[in-house]
Amino acid sequence: MRTAKALRRLCEKEVRSLDLDLPFDAVQLCEKYGARRGRDILVISQPLPVGMPNGLWLVGDDADYFFYQANTSRLHREQIIIHEFGHLIAGHQHVAAENPVEVPPEEAAAALHRTCYDDEHEWEAEMIASIILGWAAKAGAVAGRTAKHDSLRGIQRALGGHSRWL
Repeated sequence: MRTAKALRRLCEKEVRSLDLDLPFDAVQLCEKYGARRGRDILVISQPLPVGMPNGLWLVGDDADYFFYQANTSRLHREQIIIHEFGHLIAGHQHVAAENPVEVPPEEAAAALHRTCYDDEHEWEAEMIASIILGWAAKAGAVAGRTAKHDSLRGIQRALGGHSRWL
């Protein structure tokens, strides 16, 4: 199992250069990371069955798919998505599907019961989510919102902005 320090280094390596906007948005994180690696990460809201995990990472031929519980708060949604992102960047196993967007409900329920993660992997994914969300809260409090205008954005970055978040 990796230490919290090792997970922080992993986050720094994988996420630091993405030039994320504030306030933080987990979907933007996935879009930018997917674009950088040349493989989309599609984030899909789904009313998942009660008693099942709140998120699921499926790998398709063309993209990775993060499903998250539709019936939850924005903060919990962010946590779920980043948790799945944590599994991805940590190199954990995943659930494969031929066509993830069209998974029949009975197969989706079976996939949710079938977890490829052990407790160590769950801990790592949750720590990664906590590291990223901790940065987002701190950066948001210090830097506020990312400027929309390119010139102002450049000045904001030059003054420190939130570029050194980890």
